Amino acid sequence: MRELKAAEEVVINGKTMREIIDESTSQQPVILTGAELQGVNLNFENLPDANLWGAKLVHTSLCQANLKSAYFMRAVMISVDLSGADLTEANLMDSTIIGGNLEGANLTNANLIGADLTAANLTGTILRGAAMHGVILRGANLTNADFSGADLTNSDLKGAIMKDTKMKATNLKDTKLEPGDGEAKPSGKSSSILQRLFTKK
Repeated sequence: MRELKAAEEVVINGKTMREIIDESTSQQPVILTGAELQGVNLNFENLPDANLWGAKLVHTSLCQANLKSAYFMRAVMISVDLSGADLTEANLMDSTIIGGNLEGANLTNANLIGADLTAANLTGTILRGAAMHGVILRGANLTNADFSGADLTNSDLKGAIMKDTKMKATNLKDTKLEPGDGEAKPSGKSSSILQRLFTKK
């Protein structure tokens, strides 16, 4: 198992990650634009409105972190653990989260337009009302994920696992869909919704 570095061990622009977090306020949130965070333990950290535009996060863990309204536009996140994190209304537009773990995360009303979540784990993830135009979810695990009211226009869900995935009032216009094999296929409710959408003249 990969050993993660504590926030006290990571130095960015002359300050440790712990100092940066502890000195932040609601008026002056954490700013880490373009930062490189590799193998850092940020579990349970309070980072609302944090600015990580263009940041690179590799093997970094943000389990159950508070990332409400955080800004991850064009961030590159490889094998990042965001399980249980609160990303309500976060901006992840054009971000890359390949192989990321977002199990149980809350992305209600988040902006994921153009994001790449290839092979990501979104088991039980809440994505209600999320903007997801053109998102890539190839091979992603969407088991029990809730996309109610989300906009998946022009998204790519080929090979995605869609067991018991909730898609009430979800916009699937021009979505590429080719569910995974076997038990990974959509549940009856999801299938009927998709069939109505794609057979509608």
